Amino acid sequence: MTGLSAAPAAHRAGPGALPDRPVSRLLSAAIVVLVGVLLVHVLFETWAQVLTGPTSKDPRANLENAAQWPKQLKTVLYLGLALLTIAKVLVDRQWHRFRTGADVALVALVLVMVLAGLVNDSSVTLIGEALFVYFRGVIVFYALRAADLTPDLVRRMLVPAAVVVAVNVVLALAQMVVGRPAYTALGWVDLTWADQSRAQGLQPHPNHLGHLLGVTLLGFIAWVSVTRGVSRAWWVAATVVAIGMSATQSRESLLGVLIAGLLVAVLFHGGARRVLAVCLVVVLCTAAQIAIRPDNRAEWERRLGNAFSGLQNPAGSESGAPRTGAAPSASARPTASARPTAPTSGRPSARPTTSGPDAASPRPTASSRPSTSARPSTSARPTTSARPSKPVATPAPAASRSPAPVREIRVLYLQQASRILPRQPVLGFGIGQFGGVVAEKDNPNWHKNPKFGPGGFNRYGFHAVQVDSFWLHLVMEVGLLGLTVYLIWLFLVARPLLSRIRQLRAAGRPPSAPVAWAVAAVVFACVVGFLSPSLEDPLLPPLLWAAVGVGWWAAGRSDPPPTSPIGLGAAPTAGSGPDDREPDTRILSTDEILAQARLARRPSGSTGDASAGSPGSPTLHNG
Repeated sequence: MTGLSAAPAAHRAGPGALPDRPVSRLLSAAIVVLVGVLLVHVLFETWAQVLTGPTSKDPRANLENAAQWPKQLKTVLYLGLALLTIAKVLVDRQWHRFRTGADVALVALVLVMVLAGLVNDSSVTLIGEALFVYFRGVIVFYALRAADLTPDLVRRMLVPAAVVVAVNVVLALAQMVVGRPAYTALGWVDLTWADQSRAQGLQPHPNHLGHLLGVTLLGFIAWVSVTRGVSRAWWVAATVVAIGMSATQSRESLLGVLIAGLLVAVLFHGGARRVLAVCLVVVLCTAAQIAIRPDNRAEWERRLGNAFSGLQNPAGSESGAPRTGAAPSASARPTASARPTAPTSGRPSARPTTSGPDAASPRPTASSRPSTSARPSTSARPTTSARPSKPVATPAPAASRSPAPVREIRVLYLQQASRILPRQPVLGFGIGQFGGVVAEKDNPNWHKNPKFGPGGFNRYGFHAVQVDSFWLHLVMEVGLLGLTVYLIWLFLVARPLLSRIRQLRAAGRPPSAPVAWAVAAVVFACVVGFLSPSLEDPLLPPLLWAAVGVGWWAAGRSDPPPTSPIGLGAAPTAGSGPDDREPDTRILSTDEILAQARLARRPSGSTGDASAGSPGSPTLHNG
């Protein structure tokens, strides 16, 4: 049953109260500090690589040649966070808090992924590396669940990351206005995004900056959905962030913010107008970029045109079969251009050197047309006239299959996958063996795997390390079974938050902003996952799971709406007196009246149990 149940008195004395053990308090503080350091580190990681080591325009070369210490430090932070989480759980003996439906689904998902790897001959090392990349961000979620959070601790964790976000916004605006010099001043070597007028701030890709600012805007949307009378200064700040996101031209971030924002408007009717106002600001900022900046408009037109071109000319239409299409297409083009010179004189005359100078033989005959008139007398052989008839048939279809126009790579990859996945639909082709960082490191020629077909998986010259769709990558590696379990797991992560929202709405009370932010962040990540490898990128997973972890913590509280985006509902803690609270003038629901009556009937000696089971100290239970 999904819902909220009261925590045992032995483990939690009241909302925001920390365990009595000093070691436990120290571990909670250490977890919060480490999460804050990790959030700041992932925002600087790639830029630090650029400043401290040689970088290349080829992202695949940077996997090995760029400075590796930022990645190694990030791994150390994740592993240290995992160790602190385990230690905290052991000290507090709180294993019972990790038996929710989401936890069970995660275990099932890991087992399915391991099975998919074993069935498809993935090594144990490869499986371990792939699992770490898939779920390293989830360590943040479990760390925050293990820690005994307070509003002050959460604020200290998020404020440094918010400062870095502000720096990225300022740099994105500078790149938007100044152009190329604003990129080179930061040390960027690959100026592709400068040439396309796409701001990237300190991030390796404009989409990464779009994800960062999208999650930030969703935090503001969640706040205004439950808070009235937001000051004008906060609206101006949100507008500046929206302008920064529009400068990235991250279409997936735009879609993610709008879809998640509409969901928040549906869940919180009272703040729907304010939420829709933020969405309108985002749309207007993007429209202004397209209208005012010709480069941005040309980029949008190019991307939309490439998407439609990919639908009209699907993957595989540029040639015949992958194996036979390559050779005929290369030889057909010269013969097509030399079609006036009859094949009867071209091929027989060059027959002694059939395969080597084959491509060169038609070109001399095409350029020396006077000599072709003398050769028909020698081409009276009945046998040779029959043989050239075979190549004559190939130029005709080759001429009709001219080189395909430029197409959207995501469309081509999806079309290929729809043909390849039916070969192994249940468990896919093995974890760590398709289109990700782990596959690229293990085998740079992963796309030539014969399991994908005789011609392998055509990358169409795309040089990125990962395929540009997380969901495509996931389903190809773990199959439809793994995809289904993954979606169930995400649903079970969001279900306690949605249940809490329904409970508070039924009681006539608005939920806290972190709960709405967590739900919106999950939806945002799912949307952008269609157009980017976001859920296994270095940046978005820790941000997402930090928001979800704070949301789960907030769902276990009955605080009023926060007074600022960073305030996170600083409700009275266990040490606060009644004078510190605002008078409660709301009408109690029937359940609350009955709960008060039960508390009044309890003996005076059971006050500790009453405080532990009061509505002010619920904890998540998704068993």
